[in-house]
Amino acid sequence: MPKKKRKFTFKKLSLICLAILFVLFFGYIAYTYAMDYYKKYYACPTLGIDYNKYPVTGIDISSHQGDVDWKVLSDNHISFVFIKATEGSDFKDKRYKENHLKARENNIVAGAYLFYKFNRDGQVQAENFIKTVQLSDNDLPPVVDFELSYGNRFSRISHPQVQNQLLRCLFELEKHYKCKPIIYTNVDTYNKYIKGFFDEYPLWLCKLCTEPQLKTWTFWQYTHKGLIPGIQGNVDMNIFNGTYTDFINYIYSKKTSYKNLKND
Repeated sequence: MPKKKRKFTFKKLSLICLAILFVLFFGYIAYTYAMDYYKKYYACPTLGIDYNKYPVTGIDISSHQGDVDWKVLSDNHISFVFIKATEGSDFKDKRYKENHLKARENNIVAGAYLFYKFNRDGQVQAENFIKTVQLSDNDLPPVVDFELSYGNRFSRISHPQVQNQLLRCLFELEKHYKCKPIIYTNVDTYNKYIKGFFDEYPLWLCKLCTEPQLKTWTFWQYTHKGLIPGIQGNVDMNIFNGTYTDFINYIYSKKTSYKNLKND
């Protein structure tokens, strides 16, 4: 028997049109967001830093940078590096331990950071970091990378819940490492979540295109497009807010700000 031809009904056509419109609408939203983000954070020229004012320079990296020539970095006056260690409650950066060891071997002061996920328990994220990272007195304090980017921007967790979970994360890190963790964030996220709530924590601020008006930052990330011998491609560049003496004093006095915390 000959096969019956399927009728292409008006209902099916309407559903297909709706699906296409749905894809186009959300594609437009995603494109608009991406372009706004690009114009805001990437389309500006790299700043010319006054290295007499800010002599202590550093970078931050993850496994995305691939193989790093640490000897060349050290020879090019990189004083410190923040290295991605974990993300969320279970992810561990595959190059963290190698990068941290090589930085130490080449006399670059090392620190480790946790990329914070808004939709994950703060204490569990801290525990994942603690299991992965061992810090010495010669290292920088642990860092929580807390920013409205990637999936965090679309999180439905309430504002107070986000802040409470961040506090739990910071509390666990401070209790374990006996020093105040650093909060990394950008200006938008700082104004929305950090300002007035977490001012006792050292601030590593991402502010591209212009120097921060905020004076209380400890580290400043000023570009995502740095080019430096020893790393292929672009890399984030940072400076410390002070002299070399201030930097050394910051490292070795970081535990003096630690307060006795309740074990609850």
